[in-house]
Amino acid sequence: MFEDHLHIECGCVVGGAGLAGMGFLFNALKTGALEQMASQGLMVIDAAPEAGIGSLGQYRITANSVGDVFIDCLRDPRLAAIFEPLEYSPAYWRIRRQADSAPPLAEVGELMSEAHRLVLRHIVQRYGVRIWHSTTLTAVTWQPGGLCLQVDTAGFERRIHCRALVLNLGGRQEPGQLFDALAQYRLQVPPGARVIGSDDLLRMSAVQIREQLMPVVDAGQRVTVVGGSHSAFSVLENLADALEFGGLQELTLIHRTPIRLFYESAEQARDANYRFDPQQDVCPVSGRINRSGGLRYRAQEIGREVLLNQRVGKTGVKICRVQLQDGGVEAGNHAAQWLAESGAVIQCTGYQPVLPTLRHEDATPIHLRQAHGGLDSDAQGCPLDQDGRRLDGLYLFGIGAGLAADPKLGSEASFEGRIYGVWQFHHDASLAVIQAVQARLQRFTRQPVSARHSLVQTLDENMRLLLPGLSREA
Repeated sequence: MFEDHLHIECGCVVGGAGLAGMGFLFNALKTGALEQMASQGLMVIDAAPEAGIGSLGQYRITANSVGDVFIDCLRDPRLAAIFEPLEYSPAYWRIRRQADSAPPLAEVGELMSEAHRLVLRHIVQRYGVRIWHSTTLTAVTWQPGGLCLQVDTAGFERRIHCRALVLNLGGRQEPGQLFDALAQYRLQVPPGARVIGSDDLLRMSAVQIREQLMPVVDAGQRVTVVGGSHSAFSVLENLADALEFGGLQELTLIHRTPIRLFYESAEQARDANYRFDPQQDVCPVSGRINRSGGLRYRAQEIGREVLLNQRVGKTGVKICRVQLQDGGVEAGNHAAQWLAESGAVIQCTGYQPVLPTLRHEDATPIHLRQAHGGLDSDAQGCPLDQDGRRLDGLYLFGIGAGLAADPKLGSEASFEGRIYGVWQFHHDASLAVIQAVQARLQRFTRQPVSARHSLVQTLDENMRLLLPGLSREA
């Protein structure tokens, strides 16, 4: 490791070119904000060898939105010229043909990756945005007037000073999060049980699932899923499909709150004989039932079958299920017994954000305050530290962070978590962050570029020959 002691200065850095970071850039183009940001210096930093790929295409499940929702992210007339090549893309037409049904996430990921590459190429050529791929954001030093970022590209380290950082590096699942959630109900995972995150399991093929979990089934131990989200029911289906022929007869599901189903309208919910609370479960903006917290499409089908017939889809695998909230002593006893009999526990209790090292100017560490389902942030994704101080200039709204429900975003009152999703990344959630970044850049005018900075730019151009991760090309 060696260090370049010369610094780069810019107005805004987008840390992470996944679904959330790219949604921010898409929306900045649509609203005209990107030109202003670029005029003050805009950089995109991503750890992948090719920026904009993300991990969506790795999941072996269907989306929780219909194909037209993803097409809608590309439909804006101000982006039409950029996306003209998609007319010749098989990935685009596969999603178009599934406009009214939920497509596989692998196909969605392929389409969005193609769209991301087109946008990145455009903003480099049209606005001079600098893209650093194969580059890891390792540390952030925060101060009221700006942030200092430490980044690493193939062992080459340098610093970036910026006024605003839009930070969405993805989510992670820590077993400690699961242990803490169960401990609230005086429950624990037995010492010998294996904990597998849903994020890992949903990327596995059926063969890989069998390799991991058939020893548990053969030993007569339980496979227990903890959580009640979309991912939990996708996990149940993947487990049943992979393990039933190997002898799996039963899965265990432990969830905290009631299983909720999504419907487009109250009328649709009533036609399905679904009972809902008209005050707590209806989104006041859209009129949808359980808009944020309800199971959708394939996950909803699995959820309905679990609720009605206590089995997974059309398989013969039965479900032993317990709800902890308001379940009383009996529910706790069932959960404790089933956990004790488990050889594997699948964690479906949400995500925490992937973060670099965060610290204040005096080198004291920063820990971001957590709220249920994500970070304790304001409506623009600006988080609080452990002492309740707002970290102006830092914005997070992706998976593991999310935004709290508010009247602008729309949500049902019963939803306790954080809002995130591809459509939100491209619309309401990113718009709030764009407006906050614009306001901050207007408050802080850029300092004149020094001769030292000019030298850095010259060196940066030369380094492109040695370190392709520092290239300005997407």
